[in-house]
Amino acid sequence: MTYHQHPRNNPIATPPLPVLKFVLLLVILISDPGSSAQAQTQYTSDGTPTALEEEIRWRVNRGRFDSARENQLRGTSYNDIPASTGPLSPHQSLATACRRHSEDMAKQNLFQHATVPGSAYYNPVTQPNPWDRMVAEGYAWSSAGENIAAGYGGAETAYVGWWNSTGHRVNMYGSGLREIGNGYFYWASSSYGRYYTMDLGSESSSCFFTDTVFCDRNGNGVYDAGEGVSGVAIWLKIGATTHNYYDVSGGVGSFAIPIQSIAAAASVTVLLSNTTVASLTVSIPTNYLNLQNVILAAGQVQDYGTFTKPSGKNNVGFRNVAPASPPMVLPPLQISFAGPDVLLRWPSQTSASYQPQWTSNFQTWNNLTPTALAGTGSNLTYLDATPSAPARFYRLRITQP
Repeated sequence: MTYHQHPRNNPIATPPLPVLKFVLLLVILISDPGSSAQAQTQYTSDGTPTALEEEIRWRVNRGRFDSARENQLRGTSYNDIPASTGPLSPHQSLATACRRHSEDMAKQNLFQHATVPGSAYYNPVTQPNPWDRMVAEGYAWSSAGENIAAGYGGAETAYVGWWNSTGHRVNMYGSGLREIGNGYFYWASSSYGRYYTMDLGSESSSCFFTDTVFCDRNGNGVYDAGEGVSGVAIWLKIGATTHNYYDVSGGVGSFAIPIQSIAAAASVTVLLSNTTVASLTVSIPTNYLNLQNVILAAGQVQDYGTFTKPSGKNNVGFRNVAPASPPMVLPPLQISFAGPDVLLRWPSQTSASYQPQWTSNFQTWNNLTPTALAGTGSNLTYLDATPSAPARFYRLRITQP
């Protein structure tokens, strides 16, 4: 267990028939979630990072995927870190320990790894070390490390400061460390103003599928504060069985799913589900440099791709996933009127099934057919005979095996 103190560098610093006043044409694509031998549980120990904290994690994880590219970006040639290793998974206990240590340092105007005298949270005599603070917050570490910094103006500069310091870089890129917490605190009257703590650790055999769901709105190819996308559920399937854990991206886009119970070499399918009532665009990294934009309609579930479960205790992220074939093109839903009746028509594919639905309030959707209609490769139709008030809005629910 080693940790290293960072030099105190300052920053560079969206006549008609009365019952059909409005018609909405919606199409959603649903992937069959498959069967499961047990109920699914949402993983919650990843907690709720702030945008700045998630920015730091995203930058570290990009570099961990390809340290040669990171060296190229930074104009460096460090060879004391792995060429590639799994992404770090967020953990609330580590984040809490970090936030509190940063607050203590700022308010006591000290800069040190040792628990600060006068700490509002920890006993400096009985809990003097970083790992003591981790344990106090409920983290049962098997290996651990810590980085601290002060004075830097934001996530990028703090990360680069650590990158350029041997001990901190080795901590951030250590393959034996699989979880991370970041904590930032600002105190105007302190010597350095901004204080950063990064705690790193591993708990027993725990390992994760983890990443950040975001939309690259400014087109710069990286995750920035304010770009996180919440409400995307991430599910894993092994064959026809849905994995017992899932997660939903939080306010800054972070998520984590334990995968240590999945057998080594198993092929794992990643499903993305939009749990919101609006269409979402997410930017998914495919390697160090490139992002793939995926559009998820409200309620849509999409098979994003597959990864092979590594042997040993290794984390996996989006960059380790082989994207699936491009999703089917969503068909246009055409509507025409035959007296008081409404005729729905759409092109179909033999690999999908189709369930026409209607709603009057966008909260409850009602099936128009008892079961989904199998695709034929040609147009399918459904006649909604003399629909009654109130006004009806229509959509298609499409299921792919």
